[in-house]
Amino acid sequence: MAVDRRLMAWLTLATVGLSCLAQKPASPAAAPTAEEIMEKSVEATGGRQAYAKLTSTVAKGIIELGEGLHGTIEFYAKAPNKRLVVTLLENFGEIRQGFDGQTAWLDNPMQGLRRLEGADLARVREEADFQRPLKWRDLYSKVELVGKDTVGGRPVYVLRLTPKQGKPVTNYYDAENFLLLRQDLVQATSQGDMTVQALMSDYRDVDGVKVPHRIEQLLPPGKVVIRFSEIRNNVAIDDALFVMPAGR
Repeated sequence: MAVDRRLMAWLTLATVGLSCLAQKPASPAAAPTAEEIMEKSVEATGGRQAYAKLTSTVAKGIIELGEGLHGTIEFYAKAPNKRLVVTLLENFGEIRQGFDGQTAWLDNPMQGLRRLEGADLARVREEADFQRPLKWRDLYSKVELVGKDTVGGRPVYVLRLTPKQGKPVTNYYDAENFLLLRQDLVQATSQGDMTVQALMSDYRDVDGVKVPHRIEQLLPPGKVVIRFSEIRNNVAIDDALFVMPAGR
């Protein structure tokens, strides 16, 4: 069924954009460098000192996958590198994807519980880094300003980021406030490479850090829309939540 293919493709991907969780704009006569844009983006979302105060994040909202598929989503993250995403889809069931700092796993009604390996493990490990937005100098061997464009009617700077491992990522930063509005990437999974476009919007301040409350993903199987209604930081989370359950 088409719905099954859509779900299987989506289940292989972590939620792009969840890890996105100012300085004065440059004058029109002198565009900032790529490195300056990256740092301005960190400042625009709160700055390094604000990020340093965070130890955990819990987010809850709704998710829509098209063709009438919808449900709820919960996101749990804890420093330095623990992460759990729980999605409950109507007429399908609960999907849980977790990482306890070493082991990545996925549990869903179609495949049951399984350990993630290879490309899936590498992807989840990288995205689970709680301070990932601050580590761009360590993650990327090259950042380049490749032009200007518009996203949602807003002028943006277009940056190509080449990671030390993996394929380049293209980020679109608002030219006035330096918030990340769009990200294009090729995601390696056990089912092959998948092209993903993520649109981030509805930024709101949460404990001094600006976080997108709406994320729209354009995937080969279709569109996924996530709207968060609640995001909280520095919540006590038991490490046991991230541990792979015993096999059933």
